[in-house]
Amino acid sequence: MSNEVTLNNSNDEIDLVELFKALWDKKVWIILSTFVFALVAGIYAFTAKEQWTSKAEIIPPTTVDLGEYLTVRKEYSRIIGVDFDESALGSALYSNFNQLIYSLDERVDFLKNSELFKELSKDQSEEQKVRTLNMLAAENIILTKPDPKKNPDAIGNKISLFAEKPALAQATLAKLIDMINQKALQLDFDNFKVWVNEKITDLNFEKEKIEWDLKIQEKVQLEQLDKAYDTAGRAGIKDYSTLGRDNVQNIVVNDAKVPYQFMLGEKYLKAQIDVAHEKGIIFPARYYQIQKQLEQLAPLAEKLKTVKANAFSYLSSPDYPVTKDKPKRVLILVIGALLGFILSCLVVLVRNAFVK
Repeated sequence: MSNEVTLNNSNDEIDLVELFKALWDKKVWIILSTFVFALVAGIYAFTAKEQWTSKAEIIPPTTVDLGEYLTVRKEYSRIIGVDFDESALGSALYSNFNQLIYSLDERVDFLKNSELFKELSKDQSEEQKVRTLNMLAAENIILTKPDPKKNPDAIGNKISLFAEKPALAQATLAKLIDMINQKALQLDFDNFKVWVNEKITDLNFEKEKIEWDLKIQEKVQLEQLDKAYDTAGRAGIKDYSTLGRDNVQNIVVNDAKVPYQFMLGEKYLKAQIDVAHEKGIIFPARYYQIQKQLEQLAPLAEKLKTVKANAFSYLSSPDYPVTKDKPKRVLILVIGALLGFILSCLVVLVRNAFVK
């Protein structure tokens, strides 16, 4: 039994020696093959398009980010007399931002005028440009929402954009975020303008209704006074002093609601008619409140034209990538050389087996 084991070990040693001898005999060919594979890998590594990724992380806007727009909205709430919810405004703006940046159409609209697209689409046909633009919008911009399960400390949405140059990646991402921010603000501005215009319309209607009601009341009152004045003249009643005190007070209290207003006498009725013509309509306090509100609301729409604000807050602004994503040149060279070495060794061993 020991003799068989010794014989097998001897055969294994002979086989290994023969394998190494076969490889050694073809060492030049193996070295050349390894070099060729490494050269091909090197050509690819140094000619393949580079990829650099710029990243940013955003969170809902703070009070500082809301800026002048917060002041305008608070002013509106004070004018119309309602409570203002600052957190609701920040949430609405942040929601607008996320809605727009996740929109493929908005990304396409931005990228079609970007330097990134212009560089990639040079000398391309219109059909190729369309494909390139859609590819950039769908693949080059990556959006990541925080996942509490994977990272409990994550609080912001991450936005990444990659390009062939680090500076281009950073600049394009910054411009994309700025464009989405402006559109998110404009969306809320437009909604706010609608609210302001609707409020102005409502106040104008209320004001006109007050004016119309009071003009009708004035007209009716003057017609009744004129009628009572004529009646008093025909009845020869010159002064109310000829009437009993109780009757006069009763007539004054009931005013035009009773048919005996003429009993006040021509003198008293003429005084009322003259005063009504001279002084005009007496408006209630609400009328002047409406006037003041309209005066204050009118400039708000103009203020929006120069308002500055942000619909988000940076947790980290678009960074300048210092590490290239791909190609990993050293790794590609090593893999190419190893692949060449392994394949050439296998070829030598297989040929040696066939020869035997």
